[in-house]
Parts: sequence; C-alpha cells; structure tokens
Amino acid sequence: MHYVVLGAFIAFALAVAISGVVELLTGWIHPWERARVLRPVPHGLGQVLTGSGLCCFFGAFAFTPSGNALFSLMAVGAGLFLAGTVLVGVSRFPDR
Repeated sequence: MHYVVLGAFIAFALAVAISGVVELLTGWIHPWERARVLRPVPHGLGQVLTGSGLCCFFGAFAFTPSGNALFSLMAVGAGLFLAGTVLVGVSRFPDR
C-alpha cells in the first residue's frame, strides 16, 4: 500500500511538471489559473521546479536510499519545491 500511495503522489508531481513544460512551450494556462497568472513564463518554470521537487522528495521515500543520499535527495527536493513555489507566487504580481 505504501508504494501505491507514493506512486500516486509521484504521478501527480509529474503531471504538475508536465503542465509546466506545456505552459512554457505553448503559453497555455489551466482555466482555473488564468485570471490570477499575469506572467506565464515564471509560472511555467515554477511549475516545472515544483513538480521536480515533489518528484524528488517522494522518490526519496519510495526507494529509500542508504546513507546520506536520503537526506541529500530530500534537501534537493525541498529546495526545488521552495524555488518553484516562489516563482509561482512571483508570476501573480504585475510586471513593472
């Protein structure tokens, strides 16, 4: 059951990252986010980083590496997630 839940979380993280790539390539934004997003490029990059960070974080729990690799993967995942969240927040402020 542990792997099923983590597999669902990883699939969600990959969907977030793929939607960020689609947004960067085509400029398409989800309909529920169109009113709030003012700058699509930082939003797409933020989604890619957020999805990558979540995938790295959940992957560390799914495969449980030994030694310091677990903490390194969790730290990298948390850093990517934080950077992506900041970029998504920045994309909602108007450009000067």
